Amino acid sequence: MFRYFWFATLAMTGAAQGTDLVVLNAACKAALQGNNLATAEQSCQDAEQEARSKRKYAPELLAEAYDNLGDLELARGKLAEAEVAYRRGISVRDRAFGKYAAETAVSYEKIGNALFQQKKYPEAEVLLARALENREKAFGVQSREAADSLNVLGIAAIRAGDAAKAEGYFQRCVDIREKLFGARHADVGRAYQNLAVAVQAAKGVEAAAPLYGRALAALEASLGKEAPALVDTLESLARVASTRKDAQAADAYWRRALALRESAQGPEHLAVALVLNELGVNALQLKQLDVAEQALRRALEIREKALGVNNLLTAEAASNLGVLLNSMGDLDNALVLLRHAAAVTHVGLGGGNPLTQARWKYLVQVERALIQAEADAQAAPQMSKPAAPEAPETPEPPPVVTQAAEMPPAETVPPPSAAKQEEKKGWGWPF
Repeated sequence: MFRYFWFATLAMTGAAQGTDLVVLNAACKAALQGNNLATAEQSCQDAEQEARSKRKYAPELLAEAYDNLGDLELARGKLAEAEVAYRRGISVRDRAFGKYAAETAVSYEKIGNALFQQKKYPEAEVLLARALENREKAFGVQSREAADSLNVLGIAAIRAGDAAKAEGYFQRCVDIREKLFGARHADVGRAYQNLAVAVQAAKGVEAAAPLYGRALAALEASLGKEAPALVDTLESLARVASTRKDAQAADAYWRRALALRESAQGPEHLAVALVLNELGVNALQLKQLDVAEQALRRALEIREKALGVNNLLTAEAASNLGVLLNSMGDLDNALVLLRHAAAVTHVGLGGGNPLTQARWKYLVQVERALIQAEADAQAAPQMSKPAAPEAPETPEPPPVVTQAAEMPPAETVPPPSAAKQEEKKGWGWPF
C-alpha cells in the first residue's frame, strides 16, 4: 500500500512538472507574439532553465522551450545565440524522433532561418532542404506540409539572390497547392504571388505579369475584394502597369491599394505614404495635378512626422512634390523643396551618387528658369511692344528611386521591425 502511494505521488509530481513547462512555454510564446520582449525574456529563460533541469519532460516540450528561446534571441537580433538555442532543440528532437521525423523539420527550418540571417546561405539551404525531405517522407511529396517547406526554401533562395532556384521552388509549391486546393484558394494566391516575384527577378516584368494576375484572382475569390491580404499583389500589379506605361491601370490599382492600406494600418502609416507617393507620381503622368498634389503632400507630411525631415524617403517625397509644383508654375515653393531634397540626398548618398547628381542638376535648371522669368518680368515694362517670353525649356525631373525592399517573412520566420519593413517596402515580396 505504501509503495503504491509512493508511485502515485511520483506520477502526480511528474504531471505537475510537465504542466509547469507547458505554462512557461505558452507564456513565452504569447509574449513573443505580442512583441513584449521584456516579458518574453523572463518567461523564455525560465522555461529554458526548467528544460535543462534533471526533471523528465516530453521531448517536444523540451525542444519547444529551446525553440522559443531561439525566437527570443532572433527578435533581439542576437543571431548567434538564436542558432545555439535552435541547435539544442534539434539535438532533443534528433534523439527522440530521429533525423527524418516531421517534428525535427521544425528545428531545421528555425535554425536554417537563423543561419540565413547571418548570411550563411549554403548552411541554411542544407537545413531547409533537410526539413523539406523530412516532410516529404512523413507526409508525402504532394502534401501541404511539403508545399510549405518549398515556400520557405523559395524565400531563402530569392533572399540569397538566386531567382532561378527560387522560381523552381515556388513553381513546385504552386503545383502542389493548386492540386490540393484548387485555383480559388488563398494559399494558391500567395504561392502565385511568390512565384511572380521570382519570375520577375529572373525573367522580367512581362513574364511575371500573368502570375500576378492569377494571384489576385485567387485571393479575391477566396478572401473577397476588400481583404487586406490583397494589397501586396495590387501594388505589384500597379508597378507592372507603370512599367508598361499604362498609367490608367496603375491608377486603379494604386487607389485600391491605398484604400486597403488606410483601412488596415491607419491614414498615417509609412506604408500609406509609400502608396500616396506612387499614386501622386502616376497622377502627374495622367495630368491629374490636383490629385497628384494632394497625394504627394500627404506622403511628405507622413514621412516628415514618422522619419524626420532629413531622411532619404522624406527627400524623395519632397523632390516629387517639388517637381509637381514646378510643373504647375509655383517656382518659389518648388525651389524650397528641391533644395532640401538635393541637400539631404547629397548628405545621405554622397555627391557622386547618380540620384544626388540628378537632383542637383534639376535644381540648377529650375533656378535658371526662375532667374530668367524674373529678368523677363523686369524688362517687360521697358519695351514698347513686349513680346511673349519664350517658355523655358522644361527640365527633365530627377528619377524617382524606390528604396530596396526588405523581404517580409515566411510563415515560420519572425519579421523585421515594422517601421523598417514598411518604410522600405517595394515590390510585393513573398509571404
